[in-house]
Amino acid sequence: MSTLAVKLLFAPLFIILTYVIQKRYGARWGGIFMAVPFIVTPILIVVYLDHGRDFFHNAVIGTYAGQVGLLFFIFTYTKLAKSKPWPICIAAATSTYLISVLILGPLISNIWVGIALWLVIWSVLMKTFTPHDRNEVLPTAPKWDLWVRIASALALVFAVTGFASQLGPRYSGAFAMYPVMTSIMSTFNHYRFGPNATIAMMHGLAQYLIVTALFIFPPLAIFV
Repeated sequence: MSTLAVKLLFAPLFIILTYVIQKRYGARWGGIFMAVPFIVTPILIVVYLDHGRDFFHNAVIGTYAGQVGLLFFIFTYTKLAKSKPWPICIAAATSTYLISVLILGPLISNIWVGIALWLVIWSVLMKTFTPHDRNEVLPTAPKWDLWVRIASALALVFAVTGFASQLGPRYSGAFAMYPVMTSIMSTFNHYRFGPNATIAMMHGLAQYLIVTALFIFPPLAIFV
């Protein structure tokens, strides 16, 4: 099974579950659910089966450039969300992600460098997070809203996977972390419900990313 097949299988399910959780419990809980590495973990398993242990090990290390890039993505989007429309926010956040991945990819030489850098950036992000209303009740969205989100996610999956396939193990791991689901959920929330819904969702996501960064990927890199 290819990484593209994994993404096409899991992306719609992930969008549906996040959407349902957000609808029932609020945007922040949708973000908390998004912190689960629901897509990248199966992708890394496929990488291991297709390319072997060494490539897999380097890909896991490479995810830390992507994970740090995700923190920059969240920081940029949330800082702009209250004053700028969603197209500007997503363009700026994506640019920040890509630049950080390109710079950090060669610099993160091992898992410990990746963890240390991630912790520093994460601590700064959480201390400077944009104020927002955590308890905002979201209005009811049209029924077609979910299906447009799914279609948009699948289109983005094709684009990102095609680009990442041209890269080596470090960069492919980093670009596997590109926040496809975060991009879709944040922009649709911003457009449909306003900036607070996006900021609350991203706060829940950022708060619980530490579980993935410290307790899921390190054992994969060390023991597999």
